Amino acid sequence: MNTEGKTVGEMLRTAREARKLSVEQVNRETKISVQAVRALEQDDFGSFPSETYLKGFVRTYAEFLGLDGNRLWSMIGSRSAAQAAGPGPAWETESGLREERLGPPRWIRHILLPALVVAVIVLVVLLVRERRRTPSLGSATSTSATIALR
Repeated sequence: MNTEGKTVGEMLRTAREARKLSVEQVNRETKISVQAVRALEQDDFGSFPSETYLKGFVRTYAEFLGLDGNRLWSMIGSRSAAQAAGPGPAWETESGLREERLGPPRWIRHILLPALVVAVIVLVVLLVRERRRTPSLGSATSTSATIALR
């Protein structure tokens, strides 16, 4: 196939049509959505959520059609680098992403945790009150026992 001067999307579409495949057939065989296949064939790379998705779809689709997925990806990468200042994909670079730690759900932090703190405080107060009562009862019993012995 003559690829000189063709875009990645044109090469993908031409290869698909040469194999007499519909976009729906590509979807069934590769599990790439119809919208994603159409976006790839229209060189609409900015519609993908990240560079990682685009790279995977390009490689999968190209290899399904018997094309070199790595070569097509490198064509997109060099095109993106050349047009970095212009319109096109504006993804964050993966190295610039910060790791997000997963914590407990919001309701645990805002409802359950404060409720547990209040319950612990109430229990501590009840235990302290109970201990204050117990010695006074114990001393009263020992006093009456002493009086009974005399």
